[in-house]
Amino acid sequence: MKRTGSLLVVVAVLALVGATAVLAEGADGKALYDAKCAMCHGKDGVAKPMAKGAQNFNDPKFQEATKLEAIETVIADGKGKMKGYKDKLSADEIKAIATHVKTLK
Repeated sequence: MKRTGSLLVVVAVLALVGATAVLAEGADGKALYDAKCAMCHGKDGVAKPMAKGAQNFNDPKFQEATKLEAIETVIADGKGKMKGYKDKLSADEIKAIATHVKTLK
């Protein structure tokens, strides 16, 4: 029984290490958003007054009407005063930011 218990512990540790490695490989959308977007769009998705024309990401109408792919396109190509990030961020980083934007409901 002791051996089975030890084996289960080893399997659980390996699973945890594997899950951590997967998370480490993926882009951190919140951290990227905080660094690149929050200065205008606010950490909570409420656009700052100085950023006239910036979208409020916590607006339920925006969240309902806007698909993830559309957010990715705006991040990559830019819109209005916002310049695109396609030359500064990877596709995975752009997707991670867009995914985070969808959480700002």
